[in-house]
Amino acid sequence: MGGAPFTCPWCAASAPPSVAVQRCARCGRAFSLIAGPAADARVQPPPYDPSARRMSVKWSLIAVLLFAALNPGGVATGMLDPVIGVAPINQTEVAYRDVLSIAVWRKLALTEAVSAILVPLPVALVAAYGALTSLRDAPGFAGICGIGFLLFGLLAAILLRRGLVVGRRQARIVGRWGIVTVPFDGKRAFYNELFRRCGLPPAPIP
Repeated sequence: MGGAPFTCPWCAASAPPSVAVQRCARCGRAFSLIAGPAADARVQPPPYDPSARRMSVKWSLIAVLLFAALNPGGVATGMLDPVIGVAPINQTEVAYRDVLSIAVWRKLALTEAVSAILVPLPVALVAAYGALTSLRDAPGFAGICGIGFLLFGLLAAILLRRGLVVGRRQARIVGRWGIVTVPFDGKRAFYNELFRRCGLPPAPIP
């Protein structure tokens, strides 16, 4: 078995499958956990279709480019070549019929939040100060500073919302012989298709 299928994705405490969002009894964090076809005989994935469309997502981890793909037979993840970012160097695949569970959770997107605090937010504050202090003596310059405040303030707000409110959504697929973890930010079609190919309704996103 690739890992304990019915555990909290945050702290690995034991957790039962549920059709609703639940909170871990140990760490108190929210997640969804649903049983797959390999753990629940009532779940029947669609028949294997060799012509099924391949869907993929990519993301970076420091200097490494990773990918996840919905292949005709299963969901795969791995590393892409560092030169052109197309050819897989290695990959792990879990067949849809071998899925024991899928866990879904959302964590803070710290990169976006920190970027907002370090770059656009200070610039917006400086622009606001410039607009207020030059409003009487240099209204033209104050107007330029005001525009800068609006633009950089909006960018900071977007990044902070993305980091602290929206967060980074992830799905952990535990199979009989492996585990696949996939971030699916902005890829709701990928998320829905993953569940469909496993014979499951999409789990609620915390």
